[in-house]
Amino acid sequence: MADFICRLGTPTGQVIERTYSAQTEEELRRDFETQDLLIFSIRRKAAAAALLDLSAFRPKRISAKEFLIFNQELASLISAGLPIVSSLDILIERRKNPAFKEVLTDIRDQVKSGAALSEAFESHGDLFPKLYSSSLASGERSGEIVNVLRRFIAYSKTVMALRKKVVAAMIYPAILSVLAVFLIVILVTFILPKFQEFFADMNTELPMLTAALLWVSTSIRSYMFVLIPALILGVSALVMYRQSEAGALGWDRRKLRIPFVGRIFSKYAISRFCRTLGTLVQGGIPLVSSLEISARAVGNRIFEKEMLGVAQKVREGQPLWESLEKTGLMTDMAVEMIKVGESTGSLEEMLTNVASFYDDEIDTDLTTVVSLMEPAMLIFMGVVVATMILAIYLPLIKSYTASNY
Repeated sequence: MADFICRLGTPTGQVIERTYSAQTEEELRRDFETQDLLIFSIRRKAAAAALLDLSAFRPKRISAKEFLIFNQELASLISAGLPIVSSLDILIERRKNPAFKEVLTDIRDQVKSGAALSEAFESHGDLFPKLYSSSLASGERSGEIVNVLRRFIAYSKTVMALRKKVVAAMIYPAILSVLAVFLIVILVTFILPKFQEFFADMNTELPMLTAALLWVSTSIRSYMFVLIPALILGVSALVMYRQSEAGALGWDRRKLRIPFVGRIFSKYAISRFCRTLGTLVQGGIPLVSSLEISARAVGNRIFEKEMLGVAQKVREGQPLWESLEKTGLMTDMAVEMIKVGESTGSLEEMLTNVASFYDDEIDTDLTTVVSLMEPAMLIFMGVVVATMILAIYLPLIKSYTASNY
């Protein structure tokens, strides 16, 4: 992301100058054009100025739960008849997160100076979802900000509930995986070496399994100071590659191809895309803009790339269902329901139905995968322990057998 200093004219005749974050200047210009803003100038913020800006070094993070509570309170205050500025004043006092409090103070100041609430939130870049500022802009045009906020609250609750299900389902397998790795390290680096001198005193040829495990144990302990830095460098390189554009695309593509788990990732992306698109369309945002926002909200680069292509095809006049079908990422059932919704004028309802259906499917698939993973991990740990015990007792059995003859 780069910072751009922009001088803009609002539909009300005001001239504002603010700093916005975006990937490219062209992307920023498109966003301003969709908001009916007149562009006077856009210049990239100098690197030196960015370095001198100490606020850039302060970590700013707002949790989804905290943002949800804020919107619930904001919707209640506005529906009670309080002006937006007064509502923000009250909410700023109640915030305990200093970063959120600072951002809200800036948003309130922008609104006081004449900026729209959606513009004020959007000026903070990726700190708030694009879906939120676009929904607010739609609510401001229609005069239904409270309804828009309530739709966003319902959307956020559903997404958070689904995310919690996924995280909760993976906790136990993750714990078992960590325990399995820890057990292997303890057995190989501490338990087996205790028997190494004992085996040497037996003056007998060790079984292949025992010799192999002792060689692994000796190698790990001998090259520990080389293996640990190499492991750290390898993980760091993998993380850096994962953060690159090519690495992110490759990782998201592989996630969709993982046996059993890949279909859960795919269904989650479809559910997230359909729910976001349905929320935006219901809010009165044009379909092409809704598709572009929904594509970026999915969280999978493969889906994002393909859905941005769908937005372009819809802009050229192709039906939505047909464009989605050509991507090969949407299921036949999802495409069929979207086709029905598009032809009957109930697209937002069908999109919500698709999302709800796949939420239930994800829940079922997660239960199945976890129920398979738990015994698989336990069996794996049992095999590891049994192998270690066998490696220790085989030389003893062999020596005892030889002594009887």
